[in-house]
Amino acid sequence: MQLLKLDDIPHISKLNGKLEGFQAIGSNTTSNPFCIAMNDPSKKTKVKKYDLSKNINLENYCNIALFNPHTNFALWTKRKDIIKAYFSVNKKPKNLILIYSNPIISKPITKPPLYFDKVFNAVYKEQFIEEQNCTGQKCKDCLKCYNFSNKKKDNIIYEAVKRPPKNKPLKTICEACYSHKGINFRKHSMVKPLEKNSRLLKTKLTEIQIPKILNRFFRFNHHGELLDN
Repeated sequence: MQLLKLDDIPHISKLNGKLEGFQAIGSNTTSNPFCIAMNDPSKKTKVKKYDLSKNINLENYCNIALFNPHTNFALWTKRKDIIKAYFSVNKKPKNLILIYSNPIISKPITKPPLYFDKVFNAVYKEQFIEEQNCTGQKCKDCLKCYNFSNKKKDNIIYEAVKRPPKNKPLKTICEACYSHKGINFRKHSMVKPLEKNSRLLKTKLTEIQIPKILNRFFRFNHHGELLDN
């Protein structure tokens, strides 16, 4: 029988605030080349070329969903390239909800991209007022992102964000990334477990490494983004 060490098991975060009552698996935003470049476009990062249809992080998330069929999993990602390549040759689990996280502020996308179920748009609070449906309520009291729906109003999410100072204009929501700020502020408690996940999620998890999820709803990528191989 294979014995596992704590370092061999993905860290599950217990969330609070708006996400009170939820658990999640995320990774280290501050070490992900994609996130680094999105947060600060002046920083040049390199990612080695590989077959995106064989992305290991996404394969692990799919396997976690398959091993926990009673749970609805919601995955937020900006990586349309990985999603398109992977699900062009792999079947999407029935309990995995894909949410495209639109990086462009106040330019809402009103139709989910290929293979996605929903779109999450960030808009300035004085714009698209009637469309705004993510307005500060706790996620457990809404659940739009965690349930499948045929209704457009449930699948196109609008969250209000504050307009930045005029001397600090933003091109994308990533330039004001809450995850970068949060991890840097709490390095002593956040970096180690999230970096452990970054390492584990880039290697194929064995069956005994896949966590048993008891919650009805679960989130992927509360911090971080899909990792390249």
